[in-house]
Amino acid sequence: MSLYSIIIPCRNEGEHLRRTILSLEQARGPEQEIIVVDDGSEDGCCDFLRSVEMPAVRLVAAGKLGVAGARNAGAAAARGEVICFCDAHLEVPAGWLQSLSRPIREGAADVVCPAVADSRSPGAAGYGVTWGAGLQWQWIRSRPPGPAYVPLAPGGCLMMSRPVYEALDGFERGFCGFGFDDQEFSLKAWLFGFRVMVQPEVTVSHFFRPAHPYPVGTEEVLYNFLRMALLHFHRERLARVLEMTRGHPDFPGVMARLLAGDAPEKRRRYFQRRRYDDDWFMERFSIPF
Repeated sequence: MSLYSIIIPCRNEGEHLRRTILSLEQARGPEQEIIVVDDGSEDGCCDFLRSVEMPAVRLVAAGKLGVAGARNAGAAAARGEVICFCDAHLEVPAGWLQSLSRPIREGAADVVCPAVADSRSPGAAGYGVTWGAGLQWQWIRSRPPGPAYVPLAPGGCLMMSRPVYEALDGFERGFCGFGFDDQEFSLKAWLFGFRVMVQPEVTVSHFFRPAHPYPVGTEEVLYNFLRMALLHFHRERLARVLEMTRGHPDFPGVMARLLAGDAPEKRRRYFQRRRYDDDWFMERFSIPF
């Protein structure tokens, strides 16, 4: 039986973290390990894991790596053949690991997400994510009759095998803070020839907060957005992104950082490696950008 590694990045989650772990423990099915990555919490939310209360849960102290970095730190500590990244504010149903992993085990998908419901409005579920005309996040609201391919999988609950994670080199290692980690990962997966799927037979309950429990700067979000575009979009599409964002006050500094760093060389390597181009991706999922 495969070992499932459940990785939970966490920063200032309050009591949500404890409830999430209890839900995972209560829904225990196949062999699993739970790894919590403390990404510089300041509210003591991880303190109970330093006691004997939950000895089976491993705590990794990361120190403000950002969402992508914290996920990668958890994967580096994981022992499982299957990796599932989970937010620290969700609840899962019984049997969720077996059902969620079925498309992977049957060879139909490489990356899988469940349906995601709002904990305060359980009837409002999303079945994967797409992009709107301005590359804005849009939940897919229509429930497919069975597992279905989707352009983007939300990082709140995201499963893959370890070989797939390693082939994609994990989440973007040049990202900072918060923003676009799951969108870039899904886009990269498709362009590199992997398949991203939603498993509608599994619904997790997610607490959608009105505000982040830690500061999120507009500069870091812009940086991640432009880095994603620079890494994966062809020249004409990249020009559209730059025109769309050049009025942002942080644009000059962000672009200077990107061009002086590793992004241009990484773009060259990605374009050589990818199986499909970004035109194929946009046309495959009818994204009007």
